[in-house]
Amino acid sequence: MRILHKNGVLRTLCFFLCLLIVIVHNGCATNGNIIIESPVSLSEVSPHLETLQARYDLTDTLRTDKMRVIIQEGDNEAEELRERLWYKKSIDGSDLLRIQVLGAFNDPKGIAIANRDEFLLAFIEQQETYKGKLSDGILREIFGIDLRVSDVLSAIFANPFLDGRTKDLKVTRSGKKYIVMRPSVESGSTEYIILHIQDDEPRVIQWSIKDKDDTLLQSAFFSDYREVDGILRPHKVHIERPIEQTRVTVSIAQVQINTEIKQSRFDFSPFLTDDFIIKSFSDIHQP
Repeated sequence: MRILHKNGVLRTLCFFLCLLIVIVHNGCATNGNIIIESPVSLSEVSPHLETLQARYDLTDTLRTDKMRVIIQEGDNEAEELRERLWYKKSIDGSDLLRIQVLGAFNDPKGIAIANRDEFLLAFIEQQETYKGKLSDGILREIFGIDLRVSDVLSAIFANPFLDGRTKDLKVTRSGKKYIVMRPSVESGSTEYIILHIQDDEPRVIQWSIKDKDDTLLQSAFFSDYREVDGILRPHKVHIERPIEQTRVTVSIAQVQINTEIKQSRFDFSPFLTDDFIIKSFSDIHQP
């Protein structure tokens, strides 16, 4: 039985957010070169980008009750983690998010909540809470990765374009696949976003990045697309990061869209009582 202590919970949340940064910020790439064929105009792919945006616009809430994460680092034994996720778009348009790491008996071990511009991490067994402003800098300080706030949202909806980076796009086509290229947020790097069109529905099946030296940084593949309440979503993601020798597979089940999620799900107050020690994020890596 795997016992999750504070460092283990933090590491689990780190892996989850690293997964998001792989998908969103750094992208993914194939093990070989992407075959690029005939160039097409942006207007040809624009309707599919609008469909991706519509899927986000039509989603007011999202709940995942079963998320199985398998992590393999080098030759080490694979670890299996279980998590739950809640997302809600508030009346004022703000995005609310809660991620929960589960123990052996589905009991919460660690909880991360993003509520507008505030961020909270709670470690249940240690009765410790860390609270502060939600910013790119805070995420970098906690998890040690260059993660942007917008990255998390984009990953949840499997839409690389939610951050608004739709300029300087170059589009080519190979059969039913569009390859969209754009400059990465990392200087000199290039992203490759592959859309597969099936029954007039776009599926983001791959998202890649190579650095300025054309070195493959990571690979990820989205599959098992299924409709949930009329909205198409991937239910499986496989990621490989060759430099770190890390492989992550995420299987998602029991997804609900636009069901009621109470605002209290994203409330900080249960973790700010006298039962918890409130600390600064700068103390999070202290023993």
